[in-house]
Amino acid sequence: MKVSNSIKALTIGKVEVSRTGNITVELANFSKEPLKVWKDSNSWGAACWRVLLIRKGHLETFFQNPDQGFTVNWPDFVEIAGGGHFVQKLDMNGGNWCGFGRCSIYNERGFGGEKVSFESNDMLIIVYDVPSTQEARDKGVWYGVIAATATVQ
Repeated sequence: MKVSNSIKALTIGKVEVSRTGNITVELANFSKEPLKVWKDSNSWGAACWRVLLIRKGHLETFFQNPDQGFTVNWPDFVEIAGGGHFVQKLDMNGGNWCGFGRCSIYNERGFGGEKVSFESNDMLIIVYDVPSTQEARDKGVWYGVIAATATVQ
């Protein structure tokens, strides 16, 4: 089975945002071939998501904590069928995120007592940034940068 590795094949199709800091992102494969993306559960798939929050002209930047430990670490991926999609949930208060000037650990809720919440009219820019690595090329895993916006209702 041929696997697509075209940078243009993957897009963010839909974004849903809750006021409690949860974001649901749909990764859509627009090619006719299957497409592989790294799982978040290993160092290859970790720290690829960024969320930019624009509120009343002020920018706050969040990113997955790149300093994570894994009990088992081998390259693993999700395969998205041609024309299919994969739903990724991002819990901004669920640990392993950086923001508000600090990084949380895996079991910490929020950021040192401060939690992310979204307000009406907040604009979010969600970025999925996967670097090109030898492992990605060897395993036919997608790499590149895609982004989408969402406004909180």
